[in-house]
Amino acid sequence: MEPELTHDEIEARSRLGRYIPMASLPGDRDDLMAGATDLNAPDEVLAELERLPEDEVFETVSEVWAALGHRNEDATRR
Repeated sequence: MEPELTHDEIEARSRLGRYIPMASLPGDRDDLMAGATDLNAPDEVLAELERLPEDEVFETVSEVWAALGHRNEDATRR
């Protein structure tokens, strides 16, 4: 079983989520980048979003987080 997310992982995902407006979801990389730009996201957040695949649509911040190579909580443990 995977260990719970660390405090740092939760904080990093939350920080990313602050710059993804609900109006951008569902959305692809360009939608997410536009929303983050409108919210004056820092360069490191924009750089992360630029790493997303071009042709994928994301429904949630958790999906974006996972697409960037990070892990989410195990939903079966809730």
